[in-house]
Amino acid sequence: MSSIHSMILNYRKSSRSVNATLILLMLNFLIFSGCGKNPEPRKRQGTLDTPAHHALRGQDLLQQKRWNAAEKQFDSALELDPEFAPALSGKSLVKAHQSNQPGRKSERVEALREESKDYLEKAVNLAETPEHQMRIRIDAIRVETQLKDDDWLEQTRDHYGEALELVEDQPSLRKRLSEVNFYMGEAFLAARAFSDASGHYARVLELNQGFTREADRQHALVQKIVRAQPGSPYAREVSLVSEISRADLSALLIEEFQLESLYQRGVKKDASGKKFKSPVKKFETTQTNKLADATDIEDHPLREDIELVLQLKVRGLEANPQHLFFPNRRITRAEYAMMLEDILIKVTQDKGLSTRFLGDRSPWSDVRSDAYYYNAARTLTSRGILEVRNSIRGEFGPDDPVHGADVLLSLRLLKDELKSYVRGS
Repeated sequence: MSSIHSMILNYRKSSRSVNATLILLMLNFLIFSGCGKNPEPRKRQGTLDTPAHHALRGQDLLQQKRWNAAEKQFDSALELDPEFAPALSGKSLVKAHQSNQPGRKSERVEALREESKDYLEKAVNLAETPEHQMRIRIDAIRVETQLKDDDWLEQTRDHYGEALELVEDQPSLRKRLSEVNFYMGEAFLAARAFSDASGHYARVLELNQGFTREADRQHALVQKIVRAQPGSPYAREVSLVSEISRADLSALLIEEFQLESLYQRGVKKDASGKKFKSPVKKFETTQTNKLADATDIEDHPLREDIELVLQLKVRGLEANPQHLFFPNRRITRAEYAMMLEDILIKVTQDKGLSTRFLGDRSPWSDVRSDAYYYNAARTLTSRGILEVRNSIRGEFGPDDPVHGADVLLSLRLLKDELKSYVRGS
C-alpha cells in the first residue's frame, strides 16, 4: 500500500507541475503576442487633431523651451500615426534635451540618449516628402549638438549638406534656409568654433526670412567673444555661460586677467607723482589661515583661485562676517561694476574715481543716484568698459546676471585701459 500511495502522490505532484508549466506558457504567449502588436492608432477627435498639426505645435513649444508640453504634442501625433517622421524627430530632440538635465543617474542618461538616437533613426528612414526630410535634417542637427557623441560636429555638417541638397532640388524649401543656418551656427558655437558660428548667423541675417532676432542676438554674442580673445580653455568655456558665478569670476581674474601680476607690477606714478604701493602683500599660507576667510570653499574645484582673490581683497568678492564666500552665487551687474571700479582705483591710485559722479542726476530709469553702486556703474560705462542693458530705454540693468562673454570683454577692455599705468606694459 505504501508504494501505491507514493505513486499517487508523485502523480499528483507531477500533474500539478505540468499544469503550472502549461499555465505559465499560455501567459507568456498572451503577453508576448500582445506586445508584438503595435497599438491601434487612435481615431481623430477634431478637424485639427492631425499628426501634422500636433507636430507643428510641438515645434512651436520647443521654440518656447516648453519641453514637456512639446513632448505631449509629439506623443499626440504618434498616437494618430506611429510613423509620422516629424513627430519622431521632435521626440528625439526632447529625449536629447532630457538626457542633459542635471541630477539624472548615469543609467537614465544613457537610456534617454539611446531613445533619442532610435527616434532620430526612425525619422530619417520614414521621412518621405521633401518638407518632412528638411524638418528631420534640422532636428538632427539639434540632436547631434545636444548629444555630442564622437564626430558629432561632422554629423551636423552631413545633415546640413543634405538640407542644402534638398533646397537645390526643391526651391520652395528656401524659406527653411534661415532655420537650418541658425542651428548650424548653434552647433559651431557649441563646438567653440566662433568664426564659423558667426558666418552662419550672418547668413540668417542676410536671408532675413526668419530667426533674425535670435541670430542677431547670437551674432552679437559671438562678436563679443571674438573681441575678448579668450586665451585659456577655461575662458572659452565661460564665454558661453549666461550667469557668471563668484567662483568663476575669481578664476577669470586670476587666470585670464592675471590680477595678481597686474597688482605686483603696479603703476609708474600716481597723479601726485608719488610712488605706487602694490596692494599685493605676503600672506601666511598655512591651511588654517587659508580657510579663515572663507569656510565654504574647502572642497570647491576653484578653491586656489578664490583664496588668492580673497588675499587681494577685491571689493565685493570678500567673505562675509560669517566667513562664507558663496562661490556658486551669481554676480549681478551692480556688484560687478563695484568690483571693476575697485580694481581700477587700486591700479591707477586715483581715489577720486570713487566719488566722481556722486551728486549727478542718474541717466538711467532703473538706478537712483544714491544707489551704492551708482558711481561705479557711471565710471565703468563712461569709459566704455561696461555696456548698459538698453540705451534707448535708459536702463542699466543692475540686478541682471552678468554673461560670461560680457565679463571677458569688459576685462579685456579694462586691461587695455590699465596698460599705460602698469610698469613694463
